[in-house]
Amino acid sequence: MTFQITSSGNPARRRLLRHTLAAVLAFGLLAGIGGGARADDQTQANKLVQSATKSVRNFLVNPKWQAVRNLLGGARAIFIVPHDVQGGFLLTASGGQGVLLRRHGEVWSDPVFLHIGGVGLGFEAGGEDESLVMVIMTDAGVDQLLDGAARLGGSGGFALANLGVEGATAGSIGSGIEVISVATAQGLFAGGGLQGTKLWPGDEFNQALYGAGYNMTGITAGNGGHQPGAAELRGELTKAVVEAWGR
Repeated sequence: MTFQITSSGNPARRRLLRHTLAAVLAFGLLAGIGGGARADDQTQANKLVQSATKSVRNFLVNPKWQAVRNLLGGARAIFIVPHDVQGGFLLTASGGQGVLLRRHGEVWSDPVFLHIGGVGLGFEAGGEDESLVMVIMTDAGVDQLLDGAARLGGSGGFALANLGVEGATAGSIGSGIEVISVATAQGLFAGGGLQGTKLWPGDEFNQALYGAGYNMTGITAGNGGHQPGAAELRGELTKAVVEAWGR
């Protein structure tokens, strides 16, 4: 596309036209850059959901976690943080990115995205497809996570039970426990587990899929199905609930 400003007419008018054209071109360039960034975030958000799906599938078929899997029939939500080297999502000492889905009967909401930070030493190097899975057992716990920044364990935090490949390291599965966290590889709970870990919204990915005015509580309030990329993940979790109910 080309633009031409003729030399005829009032000089002031020509200057105004030049300024207007420059503004239009600058706006178009910025819009293109912004659109490209949003498209990239959307791609990465869907890749994170795919990595979470792989992690959940591996978790559900591992007989070691059968007792925790059976709790999905009564859980209010699940939060999955994949450590997927091939997919490019790593759970390290500085934290990671994960997806949260809320249960409604046997079906699950669409996912929302949360960052997790301060997770001790992270997974040991070399794990190709491991994960941190948090099973949230109370509606109050889910609401607190969805409201914004939340903290696990310690004074004022969630009542937390950490389970790793070495066994329980903090808390126990019993009455009063709001969050049960499972690490599927060694190393995550070295140095105190998830006590004091913080979670907060992943704005970039949430905005990429749901728009700038996204509301995590609203997104997870329904049965989901509006994000095709999450269909497989929701299906795996529904199957786990049905099995936990003995159906």
